[in-house]
Amino acid sequence: MSLKDIIEKVSEQMLRRFGTGDLAELRRMNGPVEPSAYWRLAAECGFLEDDPQRWAPVIRILAMLTPKGERRPSDRLHNPMHRLGAVLADGGDPNWQGGADSRPFLSEARLARFLATPADQRAEALTGVARALASSRDRSAGVDCVEIANLLLASDTTEALQKIAQSYYARLDAARARSEETTQ
Repeated sequence: MSLKDIIEKVSEQMLRRFGTGDLAELRRMNGPVEPSAYWRLAAECGFLEDDPQRWAPVIRILAMLTPKGERRPSDRLHNPMHRLGAVLADGGDPNWQGGADSRPFLSEARLARFLATPADQRAEALTGVARALASSRDRSAGVDCVEIANLLLASDTTEALQKIAQSYYARLDAARARSEETTQ
């Protein structure tokens, strides 16, 4: 099973089958032993035989990004069309227009620091970003969760980091261009 297939299954389980208690367990997990919700998810989604120390941060971050409270049919977690870099620019709001007075969700300086984060510290950095995004993002927009997983699971993340920068600056540039068009 491909990483894309696993992430799609994880997203569906978290959104449609896991209750608030299971998701809270997954958001809090940070120890040597993963909660039962993790193991159920691993068994159902096809990563049971993989190293839990590699997968636990991915699952924790996806649980943080899963909308809290009562679920709506429009809620989304994984959306391959809303790239992680774009979300870091627009804060998870696909209607974000940017503009002369508005700033990106993650400043260019913070993006540069995030992209330069050593691999052994990336899960912690991404957890902080996910926490901030969880409170601001549009519940129906989703984010490309495969990109998140690649950042934490791939042995070489050079291409993944470049794609994040590309989609961030494409989103930022488009917003700036719209702003300049409206001011002229």
